[in-house]
Amino acid sequence: MQTIKCSYGVEVGQLTSDDLSNYPLVLPYLAVFYVEKGEVDFNIDFKNFSLYEGGVVVGGEDNIVSLSNPSDDVVIAYYFVERDFASNIAYVLPNELFGYLHYNPVMYLDSEKKRAFAIWRDLFLYCIQLPNLKAEKIICNQFQSLFLIMTEWVCFNEFVIEKNYSRQEELCWKFWDLITQYSKEYREVSFYADKLSITPYYLSQISKEFLHYSPKELINRQVVLNIKHYLANTDLSVSQIADEMNFVDPSYLGRFFKRETNLNPLEFRKK
Repeated sequence: MQTIKCSYGVEVGQLTSDDLSNYPLVLPYLAVFYVEKGEVDFNIDFKNFSLYEGGVVVGGEDNIVSLSNPSDDVVIAYYFVERDFASNIAYVLPNELFGYLHYNPVMYLDSEKKRAFAIWRDLFLYCIQLPNLKAEKIICNQFQSLFLIMTEWVCFNEFVIEKNYSRQEELCWKFWDLITQYSKEYREVSFYADKLSITPYYLSQISKEFLHYSPKELINRQVVLNIKHYLANTDLSVSQIADEMNFVDPSYLGRFFKRETNLNPLEFRKK
């Protein structure tokens, strides 16, 4: 597989034993690895996992990942996604999946699941090389399909029993759930802090420590995703979207969207 880099923030390629060293990898916001052949050790946040054909790793920029002890024939496919495109992918996905993957970054696929992944991979590689303006949306849909399939592969009930969140981590996951629930109406950090019965300052501290972004950045990101959804998937006017998103007027929404994306709403809709 040749390395493919897309302007919208996706890179796909392969690693072999000649490409590997014991140094930590520089990862983008989201990274998916799939062992297509051979064996290799993944060290993830100082925990070692021995992977073989059918092994999947999901990680990102907040993980320390290095690879070692590869077999001579090892082939690892990688799918790298930058932050903005990863946010578009995550828009329709269940929050509990990311909680699960944070604590369980490795999957071992059986023969049936390996066949399913191979079907996904072949379609993905076909779509990513399509020379049309819809390729970006198609690839977003392909990633969403993969992660939705993963929700069928994991046991969330078992995870709920086994997880051991700290108080701060629980607050962060609750904060993330609240954002997805209320961001169309409320954009102030104080609203979410009140919901969690903590101060905005404390919310800012734990958000930066565990989610790596300030509360305001996370709220704004979700608001942008909501606006993008309306622009891409509905015929609502900017004025109607402003009403849906609780902006005082369409010009304020336009300035907000331009500041966050470098595009005005109509420019984004025409993409």
